[in-house]
Amino acid sequence: MRGLEPKADFIMAGGTDFVRVDPEYDSGITGAIKTARLAEAFGLDVEIHAVGPAHRHVMGAIRNSNYYEVALVGPDCPNVVPPVYTCGYSDQIDCIDRDGTVPVPDGPGLGVSYDWDWINKHAVQRHVFDLSKR
Repeated sequence: MRGLEPKADFIMAGGTDFVRVDPEYDSGITGAIKTARLAEAFGLDVEIHAVGPAHRHVMGAIRNSNYYEVALVGPDCPNVVPPVYTCGYSDQIDCIDRDGTVPVPDGPGLGVSYDWDWINKHAVQRHVFDLSKR
């Protein structure tokens, strides 16, 4: 279920004892934080779904989340997120430090830099939305 209002309905109906948020699916970073605040108002924790720089920033901005989900990894199974970063950012299993934590990137924007050569080389389709030609 995605969106603030349906999640509010679900919480008020007693349908859950925690709430899942994802800045990629829940109206961006702002939507994910709004959802976390809603859950907090009801005394519930949130689980940040999956990985990424935006996910780490959301977790760093809220009080009611307890762990970072390094998703889809294992000893013989790396995370399938392609290597699009040039700054050393990673969501592989080894991103977890010896204290069991992961850092929140602290550079401009989301705190990471992208390997645009790699991204452009591996692109299979491109869409350009030019709002100036409306």
